[in-house]
Amino acid sequence: MAIKQITRLACGISGGVPMTLYRRHLAWLCWSLSVYQKCAAGIMVSSLASVMLVTATSSAVAAQATMGGVSINLPSPPDFCELSESNSSDKRMLTTVGDLITKSGNKLLGFSADCGQLRDWRASKRRYLDDYAQYQAEISSLDKPPRETSQQTCAYLRAEGDKIIAKEIPDVNARVEAALKNTKINETTFIGVLEEDPNVCFAGLIQQIRLSDGTDKTQLGLFAVTIVKNRTIFAYRFAIYGSKSVNSILAKLKDNVTALHAANR
Repeated sequence: MAIKQITRLACGISGGVPMTLYRRHLAWLCWSLSVYQKCAAGIMVSSLASVMLVTATSSAVAAQATMGGVSINLPSPPDFCELSESNSSDKRMLTTVGDLITKSGNKLLGFSADCGQLRDWRASKRRYLDDYAQYQAEISSLDKPPRETSQQTCAYLRAEGDKIIAKEIPDVNARVEAALKNTKINETTFIGVLEEDPNVCFAGLIQQIRLSDGTDKTQLGLFAVTIVKNRTIFAYRFAIYGSKSVNSILAKLKDNVTALHAANR
């Protein structure tokens, strides 16, 4: 099935929009918000012994990625821990999610989650990771300088996405509440550009999810597009809406982007 078809089915997005950066973000975020929950439930640690083999990696140690010979440091958010290839459950999650991201045209560079949630998930004490973060990059641009500035990305996202709702409701939280009224279970709504500065563009989606146990959750998927060492990096932050507001998650994502730039000076 073509990516445009998958995106349309997953998010209810009308056809006719080319597979550009905008649609690629929508495609991946829709898959992540819907497919990830099933993935997390099916990749639980099978025994306490396997949990004891690998403890959560401290967020004080930044992950690294190499893009076209350029080394990029990827700091985890405070109190977040990196998923580890040496843990069998983590590895299956990284492989499954990484494959989904690859199909959308991106590469998974880093994946971390709330340390307490990750510890309990590994110990089979919780079914899902609610708070997690990722770094990604476009596969076709791994070894190339940016094709557009962050400001140009924001302009395109506004032109293609904000016409859905953001122009009519500039307040972010009011915009989300309005979007939720028209978002059915397992549907996703783009909530537009949330903020921008000369070096970063912030935007996001919200989705109503019905989990396999019948529980309903509203999940936020916020992302930032920024340029580090002449390479375009996508930073993502996911959380359950309700217990946390859009503004609080956006503030944390902004802190993470600030840390990303500081770690690569």
